[in-house]
Amino acid sequence: MDTSSLSGLSPLQCRKRSAILDGAKTVFLREGFGLATMDDVAAAAGVGKQTVYRHFKSKEALFVGLVSEMCAQVGALLASAQGEQTDGAPEVELRELGWLLARSLITPDYLRLYRAIVAEAERLPELGQVFYENGAKVVRAFAAKILRKRFDKSTAALRAATFVQLVLGDAYLELSIGYTVPNVEARFALQIDEAVAAALR
Repeated sequence: MDTSSLSGLSPLQCRKRSAILDGAKTVFLREGFGLATMDDVAAAAGVGKQTVYRHFKSKEALFVGLVSEMCAQVGALLASAQGEQTDGAPEVELRELGWLLARSLITPDYLRLYRAIVAEAERLPELGQVFYENGAKVVRAFAAKILRKRFDKSTAALRAATFVQLVLGDAYLELSIGYTVPNVEARFALQIDEAVAAALR
């Protein structure tokens, strides 16, 4: 089954697919891609292994599907937050976006996902593409939309990329490699302030 298309699925099939992805999240983020098995995923999802294979033809396809799903969840959160904003000042909207992004990506699940992606990206090129297209590219587009209030399209896109990098900064790098970061909120507050100032400078 094409994991990028849900058209034509019955409500039961959609529920099973959702259960499989939930099971995959539990297993992949606990065991890592290498140690996870489709049997483990099926058990965690409460379905038969053949049901898993009907939705995802391989463990690799399932992992790509999980990455796409988790990126989509963050994207939906950002879209919802941006949809609630009125015509606010870019400084305010960028700061809110920065905090929402940082707080989403430093949760244990998303840190584990990022580590797993980095570990497998060379062997599974599609994984990196899915992560970029559904993750980094989407976040930059949200930032660029805010920055279009001040800059032309190309400048907004360039500054959006810089903004996202500065928001995450060294603190995210340290967290992603398992380094203990003291005063996490304070570190991100400084990074987000610098990101907003640099983007609008």
